[in-house]
Amino acid sequence: MTGPTTGTATGPTTGPTTGLRERRRAELRERIDRVALGLFARDGYDAVTVEAIAAEVGVSLSTLFRHVASKEDLLVGVVRTGRAVIVGNFAARPTEEPVEQALAAAILQRTEQFADETEVVDLWRRAMASAPPRVRRASLLDDAERAELVALVAERLEAGPDDVRPGALVASRLAAAEHAYEHWLTHAPGASLHDLTAQALS
Repeated sequence: MTGPTTGTATGPTTGPTTGLRERRRAELRERIDRVALGLFARDGYDAVTVEAIAAEVGVSLSTLFRHVASKEDLLVGVVRTGRAVIVGNFAARPTEEPVEQALAAAILQRTEQFADETEVVDLWRRAMASAPPRVRRASLLDDAERAELVALVAERLEAGPDDVRPGALVASRLAAAEHAYEHWLTHAPGASLHDLTAQALS
């Protein structure tokens, strides 16, 4: 570790205080997320207000909104950020790997974080299951990400613009993964999302 940097006329002082402030900010965001998930899982997404979340956390509404953009962001913000990982995962797969296998592996790399039914994962599953379809869909790939994935598949297949194979391959693999996801949300947990996705893709 290095010591704190002495402030000058050209910049602010940085050091332990800044690190402590960032840690406290991260700890508060983690608490907000955990409280929100608990309320969503217990009462249902639509029944929970941002005011109720702020009150349960013990912060003002303005403080809450300094950490999250919206109520929806509390449920899908993390997966919205991470869902593009599927595209990156596929791009990083060995070029000699069959496209079908590479797509499946890219998706399964994304679901590995759900391999263990931890308390947080269970809360998130029950919270998401209570959300309306538009919110649930927000955790899946959007049109731009799907198009990027299709373009990457087309490049590997050396497919022309009239070749339907890239789109069909992506659509079929994502449909299988999405079916596993919906099954996981709406059924009592007997298998993890990762295991269900692996079954669907196989």
